[in-house]
Amino acid sequence: MTMANEIELFGQDIALGVDLSAPLAANGETLLAQGAATALQDIKLRLFTPLGSLFYDKDFGSLIHQFIKDENTTTNRMALATEVQFRIELDPRVEPQSCRVSILSWNHLSVKIQAWFRLVNISHPFNLVIQADSDKEMVITDVDPR
Repeated sequence: MTMANEIELFGQDIALGVDLSAPLAANGETLLAQGAATALQDIKLRLFTPLGSLFYDKDFGSLIHQFIKDENTTTNRMALATEVQFRIELDPRVEPQSCRVSILSWNHLSVKIQAWFRLVNISHPFNLVIQADSDKEMVITDVDPR
């Protein structure tokens, strides 16, 4: 798939850094996320944003933050994994039913989650590791399987 086709399918947007700020190029211009990187960035934003916190879109976000201090039970683990899977699969660029979620660790201070999914027309899976702690800080990193 060419970059033009990827941009047409997945779009483009202002690129965001790990801290969700917009980094600038050396010449001072704003960097752009293009193609699959745009879809991946949008998925991270949805997971990172507490559900209902955006005044202009109360349906955008996730409930991951609410699970952090919950007890690590089988029921809560299943509910958290289902929440992550549901929020990822809300993105129309994600291949339906391609998302798999695993809870890697969970204690009274933090939770670590791994999610695999495919974007439409992309053959390789994407892999995110989501770490959230009791201070309501969250880090979402890409693990590139290629």
